[in-house]
Parts: sequence; C-alpha cells; structure tokens
Amino acid sequence: MDFFDFVKTNKFTMLFISIIMNIILLGTSGYLLYEKLNLTCDYPENDDISKKEEETPKTNLFVEVKGAVKTPGVFEVKSDNIINDVIKLAGGFTKDAYTNNINLSRKVSDELVVYVYTNADMKKKNQVSETVCNCSSYDISNCTENKQSEIVATTTDSNVSISSNSSNSSSSTSSSSNSTNNTNKSSTTTNQKKIININTATKAELTSLSGIGDAKAEDIINYRTQNGNFKSIDDIKNVKGIGDAIFAKIKDYITV
Repeated sequence: MDFFDFVKTNKFTMLFISIIMNIILLGTSGYLLYEKLNLTCDYPENDDISKKEEETPKTNLFVEVKGAVKTPGVFEVKSDNIINDVIKLAGGFTKDAYTNNINLSRKVSDELVVYVYTNADMKKKNQVSETVCNCSSYDISNCTENKQSEIVATTTDSNVSISSNSSNSSSSTSSSSNSTNNTNKSSTTTNQKKIININTATKAELTSLSGIGDAKAEDIINYRTQNGNFKSIDDIKNVKGIGDAIFAKIKDYITV
C-alpha cells in the first residue's frame, strides 16, 4: 500500500489529527504573544502612587470657632476641609445654636472665624442678609454686631495672631495686640475723615464707611430712591440693618 492509498483509507483520521495540530499551534502562538505584550507594559506600582500623593501635601490652616458650640477654640485643619468639619472638631452645636445662616459646605480659609449665634442673639437688632464678613482688622466686633457668622480675614499683617483663650495670653502679648488694634483703628479713622453726603454718594463711597458693605450701600440707595433724600443723618437708621452701633461709627463722617 503506497502513501496515497493510506491517505484515502485513513482520510478522516488524518483530518482529525490536522485539526488538533492547528488548535495546539494557534494556542501556543496566542500564549507567547500574550506573554510578550504583558512584559512590555509598564504598570505603576502602588508604592509609586503613594509617593506621588505624598509629594503634594495639603496645606495646614487655622480656623477659630466661637459662640454656640460645645468646645470653642482654634483648630488646625487642611485646605480641603469645610466648615462642617471644623464644627465637628469644636464638639458640634449647642442646643440653642442658630445654624440657618451658616454655609456648612463652604471651604475653610486661613484665619477664618466661624461665629455661631444663639436663637436669642438672632432675634436682636442689626441682623443682615449677608453671611460672610470680610474683616480688614482683627477687631471683629463690627461683623458680630451685624450677626455675620463667617468672618474672613483680609488683613496682610502676618505678625498678628488670633487666640481662642485670651486669659492664657501673657501681658506682653496682650499689650502687643492692643497696640496693633489701636494702630488699625487709627488708620481706619484717618481713611474715613472724608465727609460723605448720603443723599448723593455712590455705592463705592458708601462702602468706604465702617460697617457698610455692598448690600447695605444698595439698601441706602434704594431707600433714598423710594423715599426721597434723607432730611438728617439720623434718618439713615431707617434703613434695614443700620442700627445704633453702626450709626455711632459713621455719624461723624456723613452729611446730608
């Protein structure tokens, strides 16, 4: 029996063997190709990812919480923290805390003061619509008089610091702080010696007055538009949000 007769007699067997051989060959080739591609890929190690995260540390900030919280004080936080995180560090709100005027989702900033008022505080005069108060000095009484809860420091004096517990400060530190505050007040007084006519003043001129922000300046302009010119400087107290405390600060710098 020659080769061709053998093939004719066993053609199905030969076909089956050929199929099996092709399957094995394809499988081997695929495996070798996969191993080659896998070796050429450069996957980052977990340690490398951790190192990259460590190379960009978050900045530490200092935020003070006052008022109706369980443990008021100054807290060190990260730059990606929000006000709600700081409130938690302060032990949370007390039962009589008024929280409707606080934006708990707001990101913190360095030297931010969060003042939490009580419900009784908010029933008093001088409540304003704005939550945030930009304070150019460390005397925050103007902001607290107007019931503003988020007091953002806009001063550039890096030598002055806020303390959460004045009773623990040394007498020399107190003297330095008082001297700085007096300097700030003196500078503010000097800048406000220009007398402003509240019947003709622009918004920019009105906001130069102590305690008068953008919203109050607009209220003053709207009031005189609707009711006519002010007859005396005392009439400015008829504008919502301007009480005796603010009037006492601006009365020497306004006229009609």
